[in-house]
Amino acid sequence: MINGNVTEGISAARVSFDRTRCATINKLPPDVLLLIFHELRRAAQEALEWRFPTVGQSNSRLPPSYKNRARKYPFPESIASVCRHWREVMSTTSSFWIRLVIWIGQKGTPLPDICDYLAWSRDRLLDIYVLSDMHSSATEKAQVDAIMELLVPHMQRWQALYMNVLHSSSLPRPRIDLVGHADNLIELEQLFSVDDSVVAEAADSVIGEFHTPQLDVLRTSGLHFRESYVKPFPRYPMPASLGEIKILGYGDHHPAFPLVDLLTCLVSCEELNDIELADLALDLSYTGPPVPRPNQLWGPHCSFVDLPGDAIAEYDRLLDYSFTEMMSYTRCSLENPVELCDSYWIDLNEIESPISLKNFLAPVPSSEVLSFTDCDGLLPMLLLILANPWRVGELWLCPKVKSLIIKGCTRFSSSHLRKLVEERRFAHAATGYAEDSDPEFVVHSITNLDVYGCCKLDSGDKEWFNENLRTVRWDNWTGGTNRRSDLDSSDSESGS
Repeated sequence: MINGNVTEGISAARVSFDRTRCATINKLPPDVLLLIFHELRRAAQEALEWRFPTVGQSNSRLPPSYKNRARKYPFPESIASVCRHWREVMSTTSSFWIRLVIWIGQKGTPLPDICDYLAWSRDRLLDIYVLSDMHSSATEKAQVDAIMELLVPHMQRWQALYMNVLHSSSLPRPRIDLVGHADNLIELEQLFSVDDSVVAEAADSVIGEFHTPQLDVLRTSGLHFRESYVKPFPRYPMPASLGEIKILGYGDHHPAFPLVDLLTCLVSCEELNDIELADLALDLSYTGPPVPRPNQLWGPHCSFVDLPGDAIAEYDRLLDYSFTEMMSYTRCSLENPVELCDSYWIDLNEIESPISLKNFLAPVPSSEVLSFTDCDGLLPMLLLILANPWRVGELWLCPKVKSLIIKGCTRFSSSHLRKLVEERRFAHAATGYAEDSDPEFVVHSITNLDVYGCCKLDSGDKEWFNENLRTVRWDNWTGGTNRRSDLDSSDSESGS
């Protein structure tokens, strides 16, 4: 009976519904539309922050970066392009236009639209993205030049400039094509897919300074770094506030690029915390003394990607084997033992050779954290080497390691890993669990283990890890003595 009354009420409501009173969203007052648009922007930023954490998110001056290239038209253009009325309403609010996504290609962003964006943003700082759709175009450089002609007068408002184009020759070069004051620029990225530049070994072509006193992050090619920063150094110094640099790609068809020259520039950056060098054909002929560091504590985290072992060894020699918090190696080879910088954390990625893995670990006695990701070279024999001293009575490989992180390495079993952890624990116990500062110290127990996407965890190994490690995470399972202590404490509190 109740359901019948409800149905009758709904039917009556439908009959009495006045279609003439139905209004479209465009009939809403502009101030109400703006409230809706502000909520849409907030939702878009939150989604981007969750998916793509970037430098900008830890800095209140920067909105989230536009990293999702699958969305060709992000906010605000995705909303403003719906209709002219919405565009007119949004144009009244400058905060909507602080992130400009400009496309190059057959369906590139029209220049009048860029002019509108710049006008509507008024005097606000800008995050600018100049992106190619990656279809070959003979007009790419001309398009970039036309876009930069509009952007350069607003250089003082640049907060971040990201450029990702097809051809290297299309990019404007700092101090050559980009000259002036970008005093608010924090992040500069200039990348390409095809290296088509022809560079002569003539005198540098720098025509003026590109002032970037706040520049914190620089991502560029080896070609552009050499032309814009190395060749004019020290007449034009490196950006004083630089904290992170990535130098990506330098072919051997270009003029020789001495590693010593690259490092001479980098050590002048006293605030530098992170260095990434990837796929660089460097000249290693210099045999002189190490490059003087600004102070004894200078030792940025360093990541090597697709670099040969001789370049890595020479990098470490030129820095006088200084200690650094973290060294990362991705698709690098080191087939012969060499001396390397000592570090707290060694991160190894996509390395197929067990010999290279051993050689990256052998000369680093102070590491307390080892991480392996997608390393086919992490074989049972290497785990066995880590489970014993090299020879009876001699040193262990990475004796101070306490934490082991392994992801996507599939060529061992849980029993092999247990053997490694077990043997180190037995050896540590034999010294009375001596710490590394004690004269009796030989090797430390591994106390923390993280394994993801590697192999099945045997039930017996699971029980042993749970009883003998402080923390252990194996795919979806979490255990260890710390977890049991937390659960016991929770039970005690609930019981009281």
